[in-house]
Amino acid sequence: MKTGNSVPLQGEMDRMRLSSIIPAAMILLLAITWSCNTGYRTDIQYLVSPGSLPYLKQSKLIQVSSSDSTGGNKDRITLAPGRKKTILYADGPGMIVRIWFAIDSRDPYFLRRLVLRIFWDNEERPSVEVPVGDFFGCGWNYVPYSTQYLGMTSGGYVCYFPMPFERSARIEISNETRQEAEGFLYHIEYQKFEAALPSDVAYFHAQWNRNIRTDNDSNYVLLHAEGKGHLVGMNLSVQSYSGRLNFLEGDEMIFVDGEKRPSVRGTGTEDFFSAGWYFNQGVFTAPYSGLLVKDESLGRISGYRLFIMDPIPFKKNLRFTFEHGHGNEVIADYSSTVYWYQMEPHRPFPIFPVAGRRIPLRIVKPVRMFEAERLRLNTSGLKTRVMDMSDEGPDWGGDAQVLIEGKANGTFSAEIGSLEEQDYRMTLYYTRGPDYGDAEVFINNVSIGTLTGYSPSLLPDGTLDYGNIHITGSSLNLKFVISGKAPLSKGYNIGLDGIRLEPKRVFIPAWSVIGPFPNPRRYGESRRGLDSVYFPERSIDLVKEYPLTGGKTLRWSPVMTGEDGYISLTDKVIPNEMVVSYALTYIYSPEAVRTTLYFGSDDGIKVFLNGKAIYRFLGERFAEPDQDKVDLSLRPGWNTLLLKIENNFGAYGFYARLTDREKRLIISEKGVSDQILKK
Repeated sequence: MKTGNSVPLQGEMDRMRLSSIIPAAMILLLAITWSCNTGYRTDIQYLVSPGSLPYLKQSKLIQVSSSDSTGGNKDRITLAPGRKKTILYADGPGMIVRIWFAIDSRDPYFLRRLVLRIFWDNEERPSVEVPVGDFFGCGWNYVPYSTQYLGMTSGGYVCYFPMPFERSARIEISNETRQEAEGFLYHIEYQKFEAALPSDVAYFHAQWNRNIRTDNDSNYVLLHAEGKGHLVGMNLSVQSYSGRLNFLEGDEMIFVDGEKRPSVRGTGTEDFFSAGWYFNQGVFTAPYSGLLVKDESLGRISGYRLFIMDPIPFKKNLRFTFEHGHGNEVIADYSSTVYWYQMEPHRPFPIFPVAGRRIPLRIVKPVRMFEAERLRLNTSGLKTRVMDMSDEGPDWGGDAQVLIEGKANGTFSAEIGSLEEQDYRMTLYYTRGPDYGDAEVFINNVSIGTLTGYSPSLLPDGTLDYGNIHITGSSLNLKFVISGKAPLSKGYNIGLDGIRLEPKRVFIPAWSVIGPFPNPRRYGESRRGLDSVYFPERSIDLVKEYPLTGGKTLRWSPVMTGEDGYISLTDKVIPNEMVVSYALTYIYSPEAVRTTLYFGSDDGIKVFLNGKAIYRFLGERFAEPDQDKVDLSLRPGWNTLLLKIENNFGAYGFYARLTDREKRLIISEKGVSDQILKK
């Protein structure tokens, strides 16, 4: 037997050779696989990253457009009303890199009535379903702006979001207007790949949502997605019913993967768009956020935000919500578009609203209104029916009206019962249209005005205002006499939507006010001033001066109520932020009686009657008449009404009034006095 180096047998050599070849082959296979996967991942990155422009591309760009295939100059298509048109069908794998439209439509609301839908890999339900205007940035009106990914560009509409697909892509345009879109031009450009997409490439999605009247106490939901993906952008349009912008107090709350507390929670709507102080510097456009519309006369804003540097990933699900005002106290019209990527399948979208439910509000009707379909009608033989108006627009209360099929000199009446007050201002809302007539309206046989019903198109904007209605009992009866029609009208129909009765408010005329007192707050806690007891809650002396720290004193001061009923404390209490103050008045009743106190405050309020706390609200809001009410049980003689009003920041004040149908109550801010009773 030899020692030292030995020569292996042939079989052993074969085994050694095979053992060395197998790992090498595996390494080569892994290298090829890795190269293919990362190569196409890198190609996608090269295509979407400006920093990769010098690198060679491994794909082919294909453009599909509305170019006239005959060689002529009719580089457009027409879209018939109520029809759909597929403008792209592409086999994969590939990636859409640019979508551009130019649109000629005579419909004033085509931005909301034309719908863009995109389908991936032959799916039956779309992954993109958004009105055209909202998809590109704003559904209310055309607003020129441009970002890296979206824009409305001097008559055009453009999108650069990369949209990869494995098997196929289909883009569809639906014309849900009632007239032909005479010109629709488009370019759609996509990169055609030679190999499959990497397994971790997600698909582009976009969804539109709207809540026309946020009259609930839950957040407005922009998106509820299920699966794996990440949020990359959104736009939001809001219009309040009060004409104010206080809905901006609402915070965004984004819940990821079923969490109970949102991992993203903001400090106000304008802050979410990287602005501040109610967008006090107006509209702006920036690469990742902007404000396209701010109309303070309508209480309307529209803004966008792109999460390019800060995408929000989710592994199971995501709920994207906004408060409508602080604590969801503001009623407004919210609509939104959300853009995100996720692995298929996606959660099916809700049923898409009909075209009429998508257009902007043309008239803002009050939150509190007697709907016509709930009135007690006596039609004197005229035919009536409740009509669904949802496809005509979002402006009819309850999406319906009562249609009275009128005739010349026909009459009918409507009654409203269970009225609590005596004096009202009235606004009657009615429909105008091609076959509508005129009707004269009477109260107690006195004419108060005429409904003028004719319009070439169906509109929700008919109004009749009357400012002096006195109720002797608890009901109001209106009589309608059909008095004629316009020459072009085809009929005598009358369409009633609703009636708003606004009480003629008689506010408490004067108060004694004292303040400020501290409204302490620790980090992460609510303000504590509303529940801190200060001397006006222990005893009241209208002539005494009360010592404070630093040698200062406080005393009660008389304050007269303004003509609009508002008591502004901003200029009467210094300092006026992070403070509480008290307002005092006295009520004399000849006997024990129950009445109602209506009030509104900016911000929190506590109500004391005869030394006992009977109501408390702590929050941030603008003061409005009749925001809250509480019943008062008055005892015979003088009663003490004390309001404690607290403020966070900004405006500071309140409204307050009492119901007194019998006119028996006496109110005085000067205190208990027989001389007041004699006067």
